[in-house]
Amino acid sequence: MIFKRFVNLLVFLFLLGAGLLTFFLILSGGRESGTLKNFYWLQADTNGFNSAPSTTRWYNYNWCGYEDGQLANCSSRAPAKPFSPRDNFGNSVNLPSSFRNNRDTYYYLSRVGWAMLLISLFFIVLALVPGFLATFLPFKAVPVLYCVLSWLAFFFIILAACLYTGCYVKARKTFRNSGRSARLGPKNFAFIWTSVFLMLVNAIWSTIFSATHKAHSTYSDHDMYAQYESPSVDTGAQMEKSTYNSGATDGAGPITAAPVVGQPQPTTTTTPAGNGKFFQKLKTRKQVPSAELEPAGDGGLAGPVTVR
Repeated sequence: MIFKRFVNLLVFLFLLGAGLLTFFLILSGGRESGTLKNFYWLQADTNGFNSAPSTTRWYNYNWCGYEDGQLANCSSRAPAKPFSPRDNFGNSVNLPSSFRNNRDTYYYLSRVGWAMLLISLFFIVLALVPGFLATFLPFKAVPVLYCVLSWLAFFFIILAACLYTGCYVKARKTFRNSGRSARLGPKNFAFIWTSVFLMLVNAIWSTIFSATHKAHSTYSDHDMYAQYESPSVDTGAQMEKSTYNSGATDGAGPITAAPVVGQPQPTTTTTPAGNGKFFQKLKTRKQVPSAELEPAGDGGLAGPVTVR
């Protein structure tokens, strides 16, 4: 039990870590200075794309030119800013054909990936509460809820990772095939795939924890019920009842149970045989005085003499 609690708390830290990494991914492009400027998805050579900067970085909320380690000429901010060089810079003869012909592919992969990232963060936050309570509360519903939320969070985070990876790896390949330099943002992709790994571990453990917790609770309830139904020591009333119903004899008649102290005892009335004829005969007899008794042969009294 102690080992399970320790592992559950350790995996709960994994859940916290996945939530923190996902939160940093959401903040990508939130500011143009500081640490957040290094959380980008793709950096590529965009020289000659109409009025585009020579080097451009794409974030969640905007894209910015990157020169001498600083961001400049950033676009306006908007949630889920799509990655689409055709929409970002306009059509150009220098634009690779894949960006012109497959515009919708890049556009929707980046936007849907953003939506899946938000949904995964939502389920991660929801899983924090039952994930912590499952360590200490014995209720079966808490680990089950923890398991369901963990798998939902894992599903959406891995879906977001696949969409983002598919979008920007394809874009990097397109840039490189056109003789332009391009690189993926190491921090963003490291964070998102680390979150996938942490959520996978969390989902697997939550399933194991939920299954073992349910089996342990069922076993305990069965033991308590069996102990309640079959006590080791019978009470006096139960012994009396079992003896009376068994009809056991000691050779001379039924065994009479010992009376139980503190309980009222039933009274029995014995009716003589003959349905009262014995008393009727006594009424018809004429009793004589004791002086009329005849002596017996052994010096005793033979009994009363009946006069007919």
